[in-house]
Amino acid sequence: MLNFEHFERGYLLPEGCKDLMDVIKLQGKAQKKILLKPGSEPPKIKGDLFVSDHTTVREIAASLAQKPFRIIADLMELGVFANVNQALDFEIISQIASKYGYVAKRLP
Repeated sequence: MLNFEHFERGYLLPEGCKDLMDVIKLQGKAQKKILLKPGSEPPKIKGDLFVSDHTTVREIAASLAQKPFRIIADLMELGVFANVNQALDFEIISQIASKYGYVAKRLP
């Protein structure tokens, strides 16, 4: 008789995950990491970036003096797919800003 190990429940799950809820929790933790290349140091803080809760990709790019496609590429690394006119959450904005050496702060 054939042994179909690949039909077992955890075959496609990452190590340490017993079900899909563990995978979702693991992905949430991975998104909170700052986008840094392995072996690189975090950038020096250049200043504060004041943004509203839902600022668009185009506005973030202009504030950080970057091209919008670069910000979109950074968002893809975080697992966020957005277009130029799409608004972003503050958590995502703060992660992108920290990559370029800025501390994101909410406008009052």
